[in-house]
Amino acid sequence: MQKYIDEFIEFKTGGRLKASSARDYLNSLNKFQRIVDKPLEEVRREDIIKFRNILNMSYAPKAVEHHFNILHCFIKFWNPEVQCISHERIEIPKARSNPRLTITEEEHRKMLTVLAENDYNELQKRLCLQLFWDSGCRVGELCSINLEDIDFDNRKVRIFTEKTKKERVLFWSEDTHKTLCKILPIRWEIKRSKALFIGLYNSGEYSDRLTPKSIQRWFTEIRYRAHITRRIVPHSYRHSRIQRWVSSGISLIEVTYLSGHQNITSLEHYMRLGVTQVEAIARKAM
Repeated sequence: MQKYIDEFIEFKTGGRLKASSARDYLNSLNKFQRIVDKPLEEVRREDIIKFRNILNMSYAPKAVEHHFNILHCFIKFWNPEVQCISHERIEIPKARSNPRLTITEEEHRKMLTVLAENDYNELQKRLCLQLFWDSGCRVGELCSINLEDIDFDNRKVRIFTEKTKKERVLFWSEDTHKTLCKILPIRWEIKRSKALFIGLYNSGEYSDRLTPKSIQRWFTEIRYRAHITRRIVPHSYRHSRIQRWVSSGISLIEVTYLSGHQNITSLEHYMRLGVTQVEAIARKAM
């Protein structure tokens, strides 16, 4: 089975699949190979059931669904060239999807309040939160911003989206621009690299570029400092920005372009309302 997995991964990485996603695909298919322990040509329905049952013992429903999506894609790629179970017979278990929490303006301002304005590392964190609020970009996209791509006069930057690899532009507010202007003179003195955001090693030296994991750690730390108990995450900013765009009355096609999605249907996940939001709408309509 390994040769089929390798060819499939090679095909996927030749397209738009990120390196991290390719590793995820490989890990999932290697897991399937270890559990089934037979050539692809001999895989039958009972092997798929065995795989699902073992996953259910160790993984959350959403993770099981993710593994099965990868498996389905893999089998479909080789059907009908390889005589094994048809991808049409692989039922993907659907996990219940809970609405993601959006961050409120009050929470955003509370998080900004705890950040000092006379410290470079705190200014970096402030700028991250402000760009999240203004643009709704993904964490990886924020890390990918290069200084040379920033248009300072028009308060915008050119990036390539993580998922679609398409070029798009992020815009920001006057307040965010003020923070950016504070950071830049210090940024050039600290490290000569392309990235707008740079990380800090335990040794005290700065890295060439900030990583998404560092932003996740920053966010958790700031949330605790601001005494926010709700379990919001950096991606909550993206949900909030998209919902605010929709509420402002601009068309879904325009929202799709601004958010870097390929089509309108991708917005459905972001437009689901949580219990608190549903209650607020209901009371407003009374």
